[in-house]
Amino acid sequence: MKATRSAPRERERSRTTSGSDQVHSWILVPSQVLHAVWRIARASVMTALSLLSATLSYFRSLYLYLGHQLKWWIGYLQRKFKRNLSVEAEVDLLSYCAREWKGETPRARLMRKAYEELFWRYHVKCVRPVKRDNYDALRSVLFQIFSQGLSFPSWMKEKDIVKLPEKLLFSQGCNWIQQYSFGPEKYTGSNVFGKLRKCVELLKLQVTEVYEQMKTNKIVPSLFRLLFSRESSPDPLSFMMNHLNSIGDTCGLDQIDMFILGYSLQVKIKVFRLFKFNSRDFAVYYPEEPLREWPEISLLTENDHQYHIPVF
Repeated sequence: MKATRSAPRERERSRTTSGSDQVHSWILVPSQVLHAVWRIARASVMTALSLLSATLSYFRSLYLYLGHQLKWWIGYLQRKFKRNLSVEAEVDLLSYCAREWKGETPRARLMRKAYEELFWRYHVKCVRPVKRDNYDALRSVLFQIFSQGLSFPSWMKEKDIVKLPEKLLFSQGCNWIQQYSFGPEKYTGSNVFGKLRKCVELLKLQVTEVYEQMKTNKIVPSLFRLLFSRESSPDPLSFMMNHLNSIGDTCGLDQIDMFILGYSLQVKIKVFRLFKFNSRDFAVYYPEEPLREWPEISLLTENDHQYHIPVF
């Protein structure tokens, strides 16, 4: 009887256990599937994130590289174009002074005081730096003549001005004209004339003719007597060979050449000589006494060799 009663219970237990196993199996399989799917999805997401991070890192590196290259090229082009500028843009006068004359040396202190004098007494607000070479004085003067719309002297407008070299040679016997040089450019004999047509305008009605007047004891401006009193230029030939020829090649304009420039272009050139601060030679004129009411232009120099343009 006991065996008979226990048999149903065993069967019932067996069915219960079998049902539990089936339920567990149904729960376990989806769980394993979900786990597998999650692992695959997580691996895919991590792979995508790694790829995205690598891509972003690459583009960041590329951006920094291109930015560096662009910055270098911009700086290079700015330096290159700045070097090629004959006359630079306006710069605040006192800022320019502070940039150029730092420190507490006697010369630096003198220059700062001179620039302050220009600013407060002469009302110079800005400066236009001029390319530093042996033509800067001439370049500074011509720039202002053109920028201010000043007219050139009448003698420069004559129709036969292009024939001046030949006239000097054949009409006035100035055979020294053929010895004029042009730095690294090579010209000889009659080939000189073509180049001279653009260069010797400064001699017409000035050096050559005044020299002829001096020989006949005519009254001429004291400048020219001073010009031909130098041992290095007692006549037009030596003046050309020892002074004019070297301008632009090895030197700029001397003070006496500034006088000639003023006379030739018929302008009164006012020069602020900053190294002469607190002296009567701080502001000088070339020429000192113009022949008539000529327009005035201004330059500034720190050493009588390099010139810049003051802006009022």
